[in-house]
Amino acid sequence: MYCPKCDRTIKKERLEALRKELAERYQRDQLEKGRCPVCSTPLLDLEEVRRKKDAR
Repeated sequence: MYCPKCDRTIKKERLEALRKELAERYQRDQLEKGRCPVCSTPLLDLEEVRRKKDAR
């Protein structure tokens, strides 16, 4: 998952563990909603974007 505003990537393997950690620490579930936990920008799934591009 990629945040275009922060220019950061979160690996899918780490996504669930990070979501749990943020929920416990800060009572926020932005990742669950598909948003960046830092800036609340909608996250992009880079694999999905590549598939759509290749399908064209």
